[in-house]
Amino acid sequence: MRTSIMSQMQRSFSIELPKLVPLQLPSRMETHLWYVIPDEVKSTSLLKQYSQLLSPPENDKVLQMRGDKLQKNALLARTLVRTTIARYQTNNGVDPRTLMFKKNMYGKPEVDWQNYKNCSDPPLHFNISHTDSLVACGVTLHVPVGIDLEDKDRKIKHDVLTLAERFYSTDEVTFLSTIPDPEVQRKEFIKLWTLKEAYVKALGKGFSAAPFNTFTIQFKAGTNGGYNLCKEETKKCNRDWKFGLLELADSHYAAVCIEDDQARAPMRVIVRKTIPFVEDELISESKFL
Repeated sequence: MRTSIMSQMQRSFSIELPKLVPLQLPSRMETHLWYVIPDEVKSTSLLKQYSQLLSPPENDKVLQMRGDKLQKNALLARTLVRTTIARYQTNNGVDPRTLMFKKNMYGKPEVDWQNYKNCSDPPLHFNISHTDSLVACGVTLHVPVGIDLEDKDRKIKHDVLTLAERFYSTDEVTFLSTIPDPEVQRKEFIKLWTLKEAYVKALGKGFSAAPFNTFTIQFKAGTNGGYNLCKEETKKCNRDWKFGLLELADSHYAAVCIEDDQARAPMRVIVRKTIPFVEDELISESKFL
């Protein structure tokens, strides 16, 4: 019987981790977005190091994935979360292996800061998203965050407007129906899906608490990728949420959503590409009104 590559990595051995580059905590209206391209992580020894970061339950979940590619992506997702959060806590000597996690009542993962008694820095919020070819983690301070990734070339099996009528608000359906070019229409459908998913994840209550057809994502005219959230029932826009839409690695749309109780300052998104313990690269800095 063939043994998966990830099973082979679970052999017991002790390693001393390389140092992570420490970073300043995000400001209140700042999101740090980190991403990994799985195909660029090719070292078996590096993947072994990553497997040592995870808790036994996390490693078990990785091994439950079917096939080497899914196992590798799941490993990278958990590694990215742990190493990203640890970067902002290095003044206290936080080892990414010591981080503990919990889920809120709706199932959204969170760091269990109460059980980490040596941490004096303010708690961070995080959210993760991945596709077959990209893994990303968003980090904020004090405010909830939701992120989502979608492949720009994602194929839609059914008619775009038929799907929109099923899942989207009436205003969004009207918007899509005015686009004559099928390819442009497909891309706008995916952008809306990415933004709506990011909002639901930031809300932290799951799709059942905020079905996609109960709110509208509306582009802010004259802004660099800014969007409004409007409730379908009242048609009123809620300024308590900030949105940003970016492109990552020339292949994906990435949506960021944060709760903004101050409601006036622009959101700043700093994007970095990484291979944890190997290299980090600053990709872009953007502001969204």
